[in-house]
Amino acid sequence: MSPGPLHVTNGESVASTLRTTSLDDVVLSWDDVLHAGPLAFDPAECRPLRARFLAGHGWGEEAAIQAELERRDELLGRAGAVVLWFEHDLFDQLQLLQVLSQLGEATNVELVQADHYLGSLDASRLEALWHARRPVGDATRALAREAWRAVCEDDLEPLLERDLGALPHLKAALRRLREERSPLPRTKRQLLETLAEGPKRPPELFATNQAHEEAIFLGDAWCFRFVWELARDGLVRAVGGVTPPLPPPRGDQDSFAATVFELTPKGRELV
Repeated sequence: MSPGPLHVTNGESVASTLRTTSLDDVVLSWDDVLHAGPLAFDPAECRPLRARFLAGHGWGEEAAIQAELERRDELLGRAGAVVLWFEHDLFDQLQLLQVLSQLGEATNVELVQADHYLGSLDASRLEALWHARRPVGDATRALAREAWRAVCEDDLEPLLERDLGALPHLKAALRRLREERSPLPRTKRQLLETLAEGPKRPPELFATNQAHEEAIFLGDAWCFRFVWELARDGLVRAVGGVTPPLPPPRGDQDSFAATVFELTPKGRELV
């Protein structure tokens, strides 16, 4: 009996649920936050860049992260058939582009393209989506490679002028990426605007930020990191003049979450 397809999805939450379904195939979690940090189109060049960046933000030892990325890419490269399970938001759409750009021409590819959040689904509801999978043709795969190169080279404008309908959620995601790559990222603008209403703790800031997104893509740890960076840059401060603790994963989650932040005069002027 020939082996089943390799299932690739956006993170361990969905991957662990897929492993409890009757699909009974290998599931690969594509664990990377591609809207943050440096990128390279060539996988061999991208892996050390990502490992260094993620290690620098406290997500593990650089050598271990790079080894895991190498194992991940090797597993993907060996697969004769792949089923991709991805959502509509920026986080997933960038992962989808990277995965499609790395697949060989001989690999059979199918896509479960969800317009809702897979992590909220139980095994039976995930398994029901299996019947909605669609083949990914050569033209769509070529588009994904072009789009991934444009993302890596930060050359989004020509791509956004094109018809991207073969990947229906891609244009909205790339527009959101463009906003995140502006001199003051949209996420940080939203955090500052929320603090203009009064002092708040990071969980409150995170929840309000999510409510302002058309498609939620940001995890709480990265949101907390952005709050800390705003403090580092003198735009917000901890109430009472205390030094803000480091955010997770380098710092303690509870300590950071309990810190109350407010705008500085510089931050209020910017808002």
